Order: sequence, then C-alpha cells, then structure tokens
Amino acid sequence: MLPPLSDTFPDLIRSKFSSAVDAGSLTFTPTTEKDVPAGDLIFRVRVAPSLAQKPVPTREHDEAPKAKFNPFLNPEPDLFLCDLGDRYSLILNKFSIVPYHFLCITKKFEPQRAPLSEEDLSATWECLQANVKSGSRLLAFYNCGELSGASQEHKHIQFIPVPNDLKLLPDIALSYGIPVSKDAIGQFPTSHPGVAFAHFVLPVPKNPSTDDLVMRFSSLLARTLTTLREQGQRTISFNFAMTKDWMFLAPRGQESYGGVSVNATGMVGLLLAKSEEQLDFIKNTGPLEVTARVGLPRITEDEQQHDY
Repeated sequence: MLPPLSDTFPDLIRSKFSSAVDAGSLTFTPTTEKDVPAGDLIFRVRVAPSLAQKPVPTREHDEAPKAKFNPFLNPEPDLFLCDLGDRYSLILNKFSIVPYHFLCITKKFEPQRAPLSEEDLSATWECLQANVKSGSRLLAFYNCGELSGASQEHKHIQFIPVPNDLKLLPDIALSYGIPVSKDAIGQFPTSHPGVAFAHFVLPVPKNPSTDDLVMRFSSLLARTLTTLREQGQRTISFNFAMTKDWMFLAPRGQESYGGVSVNATGMVGLLLAKSEEQLDFIKNTGPLEVTARVGLPRITEDEQQHDY
C-alpha cells in the first residue's frame, strides 16, 4: 500500500477549491438535480445547461493542427493538491459541476486505455479514505477506452463526494446477495437483476490488502473482457467505479445515446444532462434504457462462467 494521505487533506482540498474558484483557475458550474425513478433504483440527473453553451474552438483553413494539450503533465499550481507516493499527483478538476471533485493522475504519461494496475488500485483506496464533505462518501471512477466517456488520454482516476443516503446501482445490486464460487475470492460477481446492461459488482472488505483489491478487480475485468469478446467489440472500453464498500465494472458499446454522453458515474446512477431537452429525453426514454444503449447486453450465467 502507498503511504496514507495526511489527516489535513480534507481541509486542504476545501481551501484549495475555494481559492482556485476565486482566482479563476477552476470553473465551477452550478447545477440542479432531478431524481428519476427506475424500478428500485433512483438515477440522479444533474442538469447543467451552461455546459452546452461552451464555444467550440475553430481554426483557419491554412492553420496547421496543434498538438493536443495535456493538462496533466504540468498541472496548474492553483489546482495542485499534493503528491501521493512517487508515481501520482492529486489535483482539482479544472471544470467541476461537483464541489471538491479531484483527480489522481500519473506524473508521467500513461494511457487512459490501460486497465488499472496494482499501484493504481492502492492509490484509489488511499484517496477513498478522505472525508472531504460532511454527510458524503467518495466515489472513485475510471473511464477506460474511447467509448467510456473519457475526456483525456492521460491516465487519471476521478473522485467526487456522493451523499451517504443516495443508494447507487451497486449498493442495490449487492442487496440481492452474492453467488458463492470456488475461486480465490470465494464469490462470483453479482449484477442487478433488473438492469439490462452487463455489469459486475463485488463487495470490498474492511481494511483490504492490495492483494484483496487486485483479486477483485481481476475477477471483474475478466468477466468484462469476456463480454466484450463474446459480443464482437473491436475496442476495449469499460467503466470502473468504487467506494469503500464495493467495486463495479461495466463494458461499453458506445459513448452516448440520444446526444447524452455517459461515463462511469452515469452507469452507477449519476447522469448529466446539458439541457432541459436532454433531461426530458432521459425521463421519457428511461435512465435504464439510456444506460443499456451505451452498455452491452448481459450474457447468460453459463456464458459468464465458461471461461473460468
């Protein structure tokens, strides 16, 4: 495991967030929230019309294309929080719709299309210990691959506070119970029976070792890759999400549906609408249908298990 974050980290992130907003280094976009029921699930939709009004950069016909800017190779000082070991830095998200949204980035470039490593999982667990907002728990998420909703190619794991009383899809999935297996973990990943898209959830024990985290991620990733292969996907894209209680993976088949882009937060129950029209689309179509369209269909239990 990596060394733990300082006990003062929650105070640091709160003070740096306020100062970065005041300095204009961080753009915070206020949103409204709408809860959309879907069976025994509640999808919380953040509505941010101003995000749809961002100007799109253009260039003249004779202007050569510029190399894509990587904001993580030299983070802005106003956004920098601290280092985590020798490999990672923690920074504030420059464009936030959730207060105290921060990122764990690799100091050197590593591709966002790569699965999480043992060190990545250890860093994720250390970050999840921070109590950055009263009455909330941290949600970690990682968008892997071109169809996952990732916005940057440099590896980064994101963290946002989520109210303790908001039950996300994995919370409800675990309430249905975990099948028992004979593998090293002693459990098969579970899924919510009322959700059409393929997804896999495992509980995380209290005070897990790095091996505990790696075994769970490996088990979820194996089933995710099997689903991608069985359904003929040519690229590997998936969403990862994690709290101190569970770990979640879902393979992806497309990045958006009906103009609504979906990343890992959307797959676990936190969608973003950039207009009232998008909100109406989510409500009329149903959040489970939206997420099913960007995910992949579930395969049968026998198909899930035949490779293991």
